[in-house]
Amino acid sequence: MVTPDFLLGIINGLGIFALLTMAYGRILQGIQLGWARDLIFGCLFGAGASLAIANTAEFQPGLFIDPRAVMLILAAPFGGSVAAIVAAAITSAVRLWCGGVGAYAGVANIVSTALLGMLITSVLFEENKPKSVQDLLWLGLASNVPLLFILTVPIENANAMFWRAIGPLTVADTLGVLVLGRVLCNERKSFSMRKQLVIEALTDPLTGLPNRRQFEREFDRMIDNARLSQTSLSMLIIDIDLFKRVNDTFGHDIGDKILIEVADAIRKNIRVDDILARFGGEEVIIAMPKTDVAEAARIANRIRSNIERNISYGSRENGNITVSIGIATQRGRNVSFRTLFKAADEALYEAKEKGRNRVAVSSRRSIDHAA
Repeated sequence: MVTPDFLLGIINGLGIFALLTMAYGRILQGIQLGWARDLIFGCLFGAGASLAIANTAEFQPGLFIDPRAVMLILAAPFGGSVAAIVAAAITSAVRLWCGGVGAYAGVANIVSTALLGMLITSVLFEENKPKSVQDLLWLGLASNVPLLFILTVPIENANAMFWRAIGPLTVADTLGVLVLGRVLCNERKSFSMRKQLVIEALTDPLTGLPNRRQFEREFDRMIDNARLSQTSLSMLIIDIDLFKRVNDTFGHDIGDKILIEVADAIRKNIRVDDILARFGGEEVIIAMPKTDVAEAARIANRIRSNIERNISYGSRENGNITVSIGIATQRGRNVSFRTLFKAADEALYEAKEKGRNRVAVSSRRSIDHAA
């Protein structure tokens, strides 16, 4: 017969799980580093399963039957494989510490539940994420399979114990996974939507480059570092030559295609620490930390040459796209966006005036395409 203490233990366990899942969304938002977030998720799910063990009523000394499977089966789909392994390790350590006749069977139950969660997540779920009630139902039903390890506990009435527990625990585990899984799905969906909104607010929708707002945010940090380290900071302004003529002659569809290709070419020819953005119209701006004039000119010419060789007006017969680039470099405590931008813009104007398809530096000396 199922005792009130057993049922109360199940209810308490599910209540603990509900409280812990409230922290899931906060972890998603607060921890950006993937491996650190996975470890914390593992600790979260492991803590829930461990508290379920601590709050359960013993069927007999050393034999714990509780809804730990809810947290263990959810660890992989909502935290990843690392989280599932961490959760299983924490819960197994707690179960061994509790000891008793069912300790080893309990560890087998814990490990197999986490592994089942990992297997179902990788095999059945699109993008390794449960997205429907049916997906969660699969998890809920699977979480009950490891209950069979009760039968391996070395006691005379193991079968009777199993049949007494299987009914209420199956209902509790399945409902727990359905309800808490849905909460976790909603938290993840809400996080993804907020993240997408941030990306859209800081990204140019056509080229995928950061926009002016994002550039200025990152450039402020770059200026602070340049001032502290007393290193050179260079800025490039890149403008597509005769772009209005391209739009007027070939149409805006071709113009958009060229903008995308130019953005890709620039992105592929800068360094990891450089930042860039579409700054308006056909202009792209790049900031280069710890970069003197010579290095900035070398990279600028590489960008210019790559675009001239590889991007055309829609066909090679129509001619290739070219760009003009202005460079400015500043060093010391007076480094500023306004100064650099004005100097680079003046250099760009000089490159345009001297025939386009060239790089000019703010000192007014020009580095043409033969350099």
